[in-house]
Amino acid sequence: MPRSRRLPPPPLAALFACLVLLPATAAALELRAVEVRGLADDAMRDNVDDALSLQRLNPNRRKSLSESRLSYLLRQVPRETREALEPFGYYDPRVSTELVREGEAVTVRVQVDAGEPVRVRQRQITIEGPAGSDPALARRLERLRPREGQPFHHGVYEDGKAQIDAGLAARGYFDAVLATHRVEVSRADRSADITLAWRSGERHAFGEAQFEGHPFRPGLLENLVPWRPGDPYLQADLLALQASLSELDYFSAIDIQPEPAEGDDLSVPVTVKLAPAKRSIYSAGLRYGTDTGAGITAGLERRWVNNRGHKLRSQLSLAERRNDATVQYRIPAFAWLDGWYTVSASVREEPFDFIDSQLIEVVGSRSGRIGNWELVAAMNYRRERFDDSITGENRSYSTLVYPSLWAKWGDRSDALYPRRAQALTLELRGGSAGFGSDIDFLQLRAEAGLVRSFGRRNRLLLRAEAGTTVSDEFASFPPSLRFYAGGDRSVRGYGYREIGQYFEAADGERFVFGGKHLMVVSAEVERMFNRTWGMAVFVDAGDAFDEFNAYDWEIGAGVGLRWRSPVGPVRLDLAHGLGDAAQQSVRLHLNIGPDL
Repeated sequence: MPRSRRLPPPPLAALFACLVLLPATAAALELRAVEVRGLADDAMRDNVDDALSLQRLNPNRRKSLSESRLSYLLRQVPRETREALEPFGYYDPRVSTELVREGEAVTVRVQVDAGEPVRVRQRQITIEGPAGSDPALARRLERLRPREGQPFHHGVYEDGKAQIDAGLAARGYFDAVLATHRVEVSRADRSADITLAWRSGERHAFGEAQFEGHPFRPGLLENLVPWRPGDPYLQADLLALQASLSELDYFSAIDIQPEPAEGDDLSVPVTVKLAPAKRSIYSAGLRYGTDTGAGITAGLERRWVNNRGHKLRSQLSLAERRNDATVQYRIPAFAWLDGWYTVSASVREEPFDFIDSQLIEVVGSRSGRIGNWELVAAMNYRRERFDDSITGENRSYSTLVYPSLWAKWGDRSDALYPRRAQALTLELRGGSAGFGSDIDFLQLRAEAGLVRSFGRRNRLLLRAEAGTTVSDEFASFPPSLRFYAGGDRSVRGYGYREIGQYFEAADGERFVFGGKHLMVVSAEVERMFNRTWGMAVFVDAGDAFDEFNAYDWEIGAGVGLRWRSPVGPVRLDLAHGLGDAAQQSVRLHLNIGPDL
């Protein structure tokens, strides 16, 4: 009987070779792209993209993907897509995948039908405690989203909770807690029921404000504090204090820290840490304006002169068409309305076409702010010497003593580049011979501006200015206070103060001497090509005249270059004056500064 023979085990080298060669029987695939289709919302599509494991494969894995690994990843797509869409309120999407092969290269197409979103069916949102009767918080609850009938968007829901938390903290409810936060989602009904309940705790109150790190005597800065100890805490009051301190220009750094007490003490002392700015500012430079020409400037400013916070500022400017020097002394006036008492003296020399004017002016004023209104009430003394072309005298003198009121209101989305803004400036002055003026007069001027955006890169800018003078002795009215039009910020296409009442010489040359009344309007459309550069087209019109039935609109139109520089807007305009007053066919205008 033959004996059985046991075969020897295969060599280890042979086994290793088999294991290495087995995967080679299945060709490696290259994943070229994963395309998500069917979602119009970019945020939803991006979220699905980020959630797919197929998209997160590193480049090396994409080039050597096995059939089994690809099959596994495709099976994950419906679940990953559903989880990615749930934050947007879509809990039951329909998802299909398509595999497009080109040899060993594959493209995966993910077709998504988001379906109907889960909507909020009912909400139970309450605040227990004293905050429950706070009208400001009640308004926040009313505005809380998502509302009933709206898609249950997780991001909107979380933002709404955060807004209520912020509102409670801003109004001094530092012990508030969100006791209940529950959302019950029914996929079958596509509905969500929201339950939110806060416990507010007691409202804290302001304590004393302590100022540190300043060189001023006690009591000066304390006048800026908009609360008294014991007043209910309000974050808006801290922001108001921050703004007031910044506008003083005393400090290089301001740090306001409320410090709520622990335990049963509801007082919130406030510590204000200050770092003084450089005390003296010296300035000198070259300047150019298309209205005034080339020139030089020099100045000295003392941010504070003494521990009472007084300020001193002096400025000298010499230019081709205007020279002036000003000295200004300001005293804080914080007791009942943030502002300043100001005494200033200035001398100015300025030609008005053929009239040379030199004046000395002394002004005492009180400024302040109420809401969005900046206000200045002043008493003015003005002595002016000028050529009088009407009476034929070589020199005429005018002395005016008069009170004036100036007010400016503004509201804008951004200080330098607003997409939405409006502004209004009003000025009233009046003098009487009974109070030291040579003549009786009353003058009113108003200026308004409006900015509106349309589209992402377009803006419409509208501007209007009007003024009127009432006086039976207007021939003796100084030229510096008469109305003119034309120039960079008036009617472009015309020279500075080139439009107004005039007389015509025998050779046909016009000599402008100003008018009693003024009307100017402007419309401009701006288009930004990128964040920095843009173009504009504009039309301006205006006139300065003596009789309302005898005015003649002077029109200018042109195009301009817009540069949003690091220091503010720069506008370079090329304009053509279409009326008879234009002395040049085309003018270049340069403007630097905010639109309104």
